[in-house]
Amino acid sequence: MIKYVQGFSKFLKKYLPLITLLDIVAALFIGTHYQRFAGSLNPLILPVVFLMLLPMMMTIVVEELKLVVRDRKIILIASLINFVLSPLVGFAWAKLFFIGLDPQFIAGWILKLTVPCSSMMVAWTGMSRGKTETALVIQVVNFLLATAAIPFWMMLLAGTYVSIDFWFFAKKILLVVVLPMVVGISIRELLIHRRYGRKFFKEEVKPFLPPISSVGMFMVIFIAVAGQAGAIVDNLHLVWILLASIALVYPLLLVLSLFVSKKALLSYQDSIAIAFATTAKNHGIALALAVSSIGGLSILPSTIVPIFQVSLMMLIWKMSPKIEQWFKR
Repeated sequence: MIKYVQGFSKFLKKYLPLITLLDIVAALFIGTHYQRFAGSLNPLILPVVFLMLLPMMMTIVVEELKLVVRDRKIILIASLINFVLSPLVGFAWAKLFFIGLDPQFIAGWILKLTVPCSSMMVAWTGMSRGKTETALVIQVVNFLLATAAIPFWMMLLAGTYVSIDFWFFAKKILLVVVLPMVVGISIRELLIHRRYGRKFFKEEVKPFLPPISSVGMFMVIFIAVAGQAGAIVDNLHLVWILLASIALVYPLLLVLSLFVSKKALLSYQDSIAIAFATTAKNHGIALALAVSSIGGLSILPSTIVPIFQVSLMMLIWKMSPKIEQWFKR
């Protein structure tokens, strides 16, 4: 059974851009031809979001937080890039190139660049011979910081385009991020320390988590896109604008994170963890917040970005030997 699950997980990871594209096309077809059915799916969005995020949160290792004291410089750099530089770059980009575009689309763009790292960044870090311990610490700390940073930046930056209520947004983050985090960590701790042990969790439970989360993400994308199919079809030009923006902004964040890390005299192993943490943004959290807090075309950035992001992560992985040599020089 585990072998089939692992094979399915590898299949999803390998063909994620294609599956996401097919998911979007199917959602647009259903949303434009069967509007009543698409509308009936809306009440399912929060339960499916919970299903998507819970497995992701079960991978969080609370014990790694003790390393924060040792790695303060690393945590500071990753957090500043994720929660200061990235939102400001997104806002500046919108000011320069998104003039006259849909306000909800712009708010969704800023949200996508404000949401922290994906859980997959730990796996990409390990594949690139980086420190997975560093990646885990960044992941946990950034999830915690996101509860305050996201409402703040959305009110300050996205609030110039759409109406953002700080406390309403904060409540949505408690529901979308904090609740799955608390439940996921609690289940993990129960399974490891009270029931079956670390080996059982690693071998019998952990392989199921990525595919469950991925299937949940495809379901969220389908429901969100189907519900806004008419608006998306009427604004297809935004997809091309978005793809061009992603292709330029994400590599920019990658280069900046590597440059800052090298100037800070960090090792390659820590720097590549920061690089993945600042470029592998969390689609699930961004999409959940866009759907539940903004609506409209704000879902587009979180829906389209997965098509590009996986390819970028693979490119960084392929380039990691050259990046490592650059750090040694």
